[in-house]
Amino acid sequence: MGRVNDRTRIAWLYRRVGFGLRPGQLDGLAADGVDAALDGLVDPPADAPRNPDPCAGVDLSGYDPKGGNGRKLAAAAIGAWLGAMVDAPRPLEEWIRWFWHGHFVSTLRVVKDPLLMARQLRLLGDEGLGDFRSLLRAVTIDPAMLVYLDGTTNRRGAVNENYGREVLELFALGLGAYEEADVRAGAQALTGWVTARRATSSDPTASFQARRHDDTPQRYLGRDGVHDLDTVIDAIVGHPACAPFVTGRLAAAILGPGVDADLLRGLSADFAASGLQVRPLVRALLAAGVHDGAAQPLVRAPVPWTVAMVKATGAPVGRTITAVAERGLVPSGQVPMDAPNVAGWPGGAAWLSSSATVARFDTAAGIAALAPAEGAVAGAARSGDLAALADGLGLPDGFGPTTTSALRSLAGSDPGGTSVLTVAMASPDLVQA
Repeated sequence: MGRVNDRTRIAWLYRRVGFGLRPGQLDGLAADGVDAALDGLVDPPADAPRNPDPCAGVDLSGYDPKGGNGRKLAAAAIGAWLGAMVDAPRPLEEWIRWFWHGHFVSTLRVVKDPLLMARQLRLLGDEGLGDFRSLLRAVTIDPAMLVYLDGTTNRRGAVNENYGREVLELFALGLGAYEEADVRAGAQALTGWVTARRATSSDPTASFQARRHDDTPQRYLGRDGVHDLDTVIDAIVGHPACAPFVTGRLAAAILGPGVDADLLRGLSADFAASGLQVRPLVRALLAAGVHDGAAQPLVRAPVPWTVAMVKATGAPVGRTITAVAERGLVPSGQVPMDAPNVAGWPGGAAWLSSSATVARFDTAAGIAALAPAEGAVAGAARSGDLAALADGLGLPDGFGPTTTSALRSLAGSDPGGTSVLTVAMASPDLVQA
């Protein structure tokens, strides 16, 4: 990041892992300095308000596969989570939920039941900054994941390799770190898990049925005797490729693509030595960005960008989220709980395509129309104060020359400021994080 002041560094922190800043929030954070802001994100005080369940307030227990209410419940769940991203008192903890949601992919198109997806989101938030072993174990037997990657059909005599393959390739080790025989061995050791609903609760659960399990010891990832859930997980997290793989995925999300290889090796070694503790790794990555100039340019995906713009403008969450989800996120190609495949959403240049750009402008227009006129961001757009507008949108160093020129040409013919605000939010300056 070069030599920059605390306001710029703090704004970067919140763009990368905080879904942006609220009106006036940067002033208060800058008064305490960048280290305090980093501490507040990564290790908030114990008495700080907790993030609510991402789908709190939405009754998802009545899903009826024959009644046709799945789409309505899904829309309610997605809208509730987007609102939770905007309002999260602990933004990093909500961001890590979003990150793992795009890493450990499950989708409503396959899972169907929104309640299963909502419970998986709760898990990703609860475990997301803890140790990777616990997270991976919980995900492996999560009901939504069991449905999505056919874990419920994986049984003795009829081994299904879907999860056994993806956990190695996409979730924990990466291509080249395992053999085809490992896929089969791991899948066999994971036989016997099914989903169920307790008679006294609407909460989906996973249960182990010994009669469906093949307990034959396997050779897996170079280890002998692997035969069940815990021995599979131990073999995966103990593999030398695990720490570098997870470090690389988090580094790409936080620092951007093309991070220095030596930095990654050092962070990976520390991550492994910590017992795969995620929170210290995230802190180290953020510190490398704000203090060591390790950050690279990063294109904001539609969901984080949308949430940041809603936060910055102070637009009313309920109405705005409903509007932007329909007119912006669907055509952009990124809707929570609806990744295109198990590899998750694309990144980088994919969000600069013509269709994504049109969707971003439509979303920006919807947010600008609902932004409160008395708000600082709307007021700056109306008055043509581009420095204040950029600062309010999380760019304390101002817009670049091209965006500045475009906004100045609009300002004279846009007394209400809506067009100025729309173009500012959708500009390349705000798409870069």
